[in-house]
Formats: sequence, structure tokens, C-alpha cells
Amino acid sequence: MTIRNITLLLVCVQCWGAQDSTSRYTIGPGDEVSIRVLDSVDISDKPVRVDPDGQIAVPLIGRIQAAGKSVAALETDLTDRLRTYIVSPQVSVNVTDFGSQPVSVLGAVGAPGLYQLSGAKPLAQVIAMAKGLAPDAGGRIRISSYGSAEAPLDPSVRFSFVTSGAPESGNPAITEVSVEDLLSNSGSAGATLIRPYDVITVSKAQLVYVIGEVHKPGGHVLSNRDSVSVLEALSMAEGTLTTASPQHARLLRREPNSSRRVEIPIDLKGILAGRGDNMLLQPDDVLIVPKDMIKAVGLRSIDAAIALGTGFAIWR
Repeated sequence: MTIRNITLLLVCVQCWGAQDSTSRYTIGPGDEVSIRVLDSVDISDKPVRVDPDGQIAVPLIGRIQAAGKSVAALETDLTDRLRTYIVSPQVSVNVTDFGSQPVSVLGAVGAPGLYQLSGAKPLAQVIAMAKGLAPDAGGRIRISSYGSAEAPLDPSVRFSFVTSGAPESGNPAITEVSVEDLLSNSGSAGATLIRPYDVITVSKAQLVYVIGEVHKPGGHVLSNRDSVSVLEALSMAEGTLTTASPQHARLLRREPNSSRRVEIPIDLKGILAGRGDNMLLQPDDVLIVPKDMIKAVGLRSIDAAIALGTGFAIWR
């Protein structure tokens, strides 16, 4: 068998798989379907939306239940009903717009929002629909599942999900996935399936900021850690520049229950020489490494930049 024939065979297998998957898709309220009947002038293939009661209006037939049926089952029902009016009707149904299987993607992703599925999809694929992980994404992804094929949500809960992004009440099943496992496709993360009405929340990472005379100034992600030492933070920033004045470094730390920051002198030169206190930095701490000529740093501008999430690069 030639390479060309093998390629054509693989394409055909993929097409058959896609058609089989579509035929098994369960239609729901909000979906849009088109109906095509061979050699029929009465029924156009103009898309029609499934109403909240799960029905559609079809010429010759009238209203017919569509929600809860697979595409293949609806084709069979339409064929049976149309035999009264058409000899040997040839019916095909296509889903032209998915609107009944929403999933919410929240938190540190490129485009948080409500997305429509066409059946269960891998977690990585749903994250990709939301434009991927944001630079400040944390190490955990939380999946809240409110319904399943065995216990579907009732219409009122489905409506609250579509309008607000999540049911107003309920006790979801919670699953947590490691971002590291997801990116490396290891463990159970790669096999995690997202189903309609799931809520995916990507946590934001804790950050420490190293600014001034360093190679990589900006916010540095703590990943799964609660703190890092001064030397570890400096290593994340790839060390000081030759213009730095490490003995005059200082730390800005927010006071508990306050928007004010206190300034703590840091003898970075002594720490590098093994003499100083290699203290631990807390999330949201700002380590400033000034130039030889010490210049005052505007604390308000630093606070504003951190609060807005702008002005600083985020490094992993």
C-alpha cells in the first residue's frame, strides 16, 4: 500500500469517526439544527433553534420533540413522520450551532467566559478554547461538576448556569488537577474529561516581585510554594546587573489588613557573601535592587502597578 493510500485511509477513518460522534450527539434546548430532506421543496435546510421546551417546528409535521434525542434518533423520528407525505424520505440532520452544553472557564486564563461543548472534551482542549493559561496562572485547576449523564440538571438549574455561569445552588463534585501534570500530559490530568455544566477555575499564582538592577525584573511565580528566600528570588531574576548596589537593597512588605507597605533594609551583598539573614519572602513582597546612585522609588506607583497587574513582566 502506497503512502498516498495510507493517508487517504486515515482521512476516511477520521471522517467516519467524526460522523459517528455527531450522530450520537444528544440534542438539547438552545442547540440549532438544520434538516435536509432529499427532493423536498416543503422543507428547507434553514437552521432552526431548539426552544426551551426542547421542540422544533417542521413543515408538514408540526412541532416535534428534539431535545434528549441523538442526531441519529431525530433523523429516524423525522423519517417515520414524513412517510405520510413523502415516499421513502431521505432525511439528514446537522447541528449547526451548539448552545445546550455550556461550560464555565474562570480565573487565570486568556479569555474567561462561557463556552459550548459538543460532548465531553479533554481538559486541555477546553483550556485552549479559553485562549490557554494566563502568565500568572497558579499550579492548580479546580473542576466543579454539577451534573452528569446519569443525573442531568433540571431546566431551572440549567437556566441559572447559562445566565450566571454557574448554578445558584448545589453540591458539586470537586476535582483538582495539577497544571504541571496537565502541561506534561502525565498522571490523570491528560485523561480528565470536561462535561457540560462543569465549572473550571484556574487559580492565580502567588507572586513575589524583584525590580531594579536585575536581569529579569518583574513578578516571579511561586508555583506551588508559599514562600521563597531572598537568594531564591534573586536567582529567579537571574542575578544582579553590574550597576546594582546590593548592599542598599530593600524589601517592601504590605502591613496586615492595610494597603500600606513597610520598608525593610536588606543587605543583599552580605547575603550573597553568606553573612546576612537570607530571610523568606512572602507572596506580594517587592524586593528592590537599586543602582549605585540610590534613587527614591515611588511606593505609590509600585502599588498601583501591582494592583492593576501592569508595568511588570510575569516570569515562570
